Amino acid sequence: MSVTVRVTDTFDKLERAFRDLVPVERRNAAYARAINKAVAQARTQWVRFIVKSTQLPYGYVRSATVVFNASAARPTAMLTVSGRYLTLFRYALAAGGKPFLLPSGVVAGRWGMHRGAFIAKMPNGHIGIFARTSKKRLPLKQLYGPSVPRPLLDERKVGFNKDAAKVITDKVGEVILPLALHEIGREIDRVKARHGV
Repeated sequence: MSVTVRVTDTFDKLERAFRDLVPVERRNAAYARAINKAVAQARTQWVRFIVKSTQLPYGYVRSATVVFNASAARPTAMLTVSGRYLTLFRYALAAGGKPFLLPSGVVAGRWGMHRGAFIAKMPNGHIGIFARTSKKRLPLKQLYGPSVPRPLLDERKVGFNKDAAKVITDKVGEVILPLALHEIGREIDRVKARHGV
């Protein structure tokens, strides 16, 4: 799942301003660096927003968000959040509340009471929270928490809610022009140094 932020107007104006000063391949490299820096800053803001929404550790959420950087040939960067589901046991641990067993079920931290559930360790060492699917002893089903991006989805579950998308668009909109001007300035300095100016 992704959020699209278009900054073509910004770069069109910069193209007209610097067309004669900086060669096109160097301009494209400068724009790609500016985009990558803007997305890196937006990623930090977004991770903080997700941490606040899900109560998960910063490091875990950061590892679930991946940036695909822009290049001079492809001036598009992409920021994605993985949709991995954590087992309820790991989710409760990650959110800071160790699950514990009561006679009526398992309390999984801030995820509340799960009646009829129990904590079990499998022969391979995996620990999870399980529930029976019938009155018989087997089969069991493992209980899961939401995925990292789940709290950010809109009502139809096809895109991010407005608040989550706004975090990214606001940050990119705020920093893209100063970053692009800075990177173009560096290219102009290189041109000047090459010509002994």
